[in-house]
Amino acid sequence: MKVVCLCGSPKKDGNTSKILNEVVRALHESGAEVTQYFIGERNINYCTGCKLCEKDGECIQNDDVKTIIDDIYASQLVIVASPSYWGDITGQMKVFIDRCTPYCNENINRKPSPDNIKGIAIAIRAGQNKKENETLIHTFEHFLGHLNIPLISNFTAEGINTADDLKNKPEVLIKAYEFGKSICI
Repeated sequence: MKVVCLCGSPKKDGNTSKILNEVVRALHESGAEVTQYFIGERNINYCTGCKLCEKDGECIQNDDVKTIIDDIYASQLVIVASPSYWGDITGQMKVFIDRCTPYCNENINRKPSPDNIKGIAIAIRAGQNKKENETLIHTFEHFLGHLNIPLISNFTAEGINTADDLKNKPEVLIKAYEFGKSICI
């Protein structure tokens, strides 16, 4: 199975990345081929709203978005992950999603996406209330849905703010690893 992971955290070694890495470790152990993208480290420009993508299904900007989309379309599973920033996904992830407009199923001139891709969403937040993470999951479900990728499952963790929070809650990493194992079944 080919898997593409998109991490929206601006911290490559932050809590969201550490949790995602446990999912990835389980996937690797199950034989999956995993490609990870840390969105904040990629060359991704802002959408300018020019609407030229509505003519031919392509963006006129030349950056990393096309490469990432091509990898997603060549995969069987895409995992999107973000910490909660003010109750939603990070700005880095939002910029990437905006740039996927050429591939949106509302764009009649887009190139068709494969039918065999499934989606997983991961949301991490500092507060204890799971409801805010549900907002992130909904955002990811909406995004993936417009790429014709059904969201089949999600993983959330609450009360994870500092590195010490994750150290003091090793069960979160264990659950993330087990979640990764369950994906491959």
